[in-house]
Amino acid sequence: MNKERMLIKKDEETGLYRLEVWDKYDNYVGVYEKSIEDCHKYAQSHYDSADKRFASRESWGECVKEMIKEDRKHGRSWE
Repeated sequence: MNKERMLIKKDEETGLYRLEVWDKYDNYVGVYEKSIEDCHKYAQSHYDSADKRFASRESWGECVKEMIKEDRKHGRSWE
């Protein structure tokens, strides 16, 4: 696992703050927020939901593997 990190830059043209966040699984998201406080709230929410997103992705991966196995069993190949 990686370290959580965030980067905030102010867009002088729009006045918005560009927030880039990486969670402990190195998943990235970039958003624009109106204030530094909103950036911090979004980042905290992103960090707090990292385990849930990871579990969801893992579950989906297992489903895809099972679908591929079933396709092969019935003579369908996607390769």
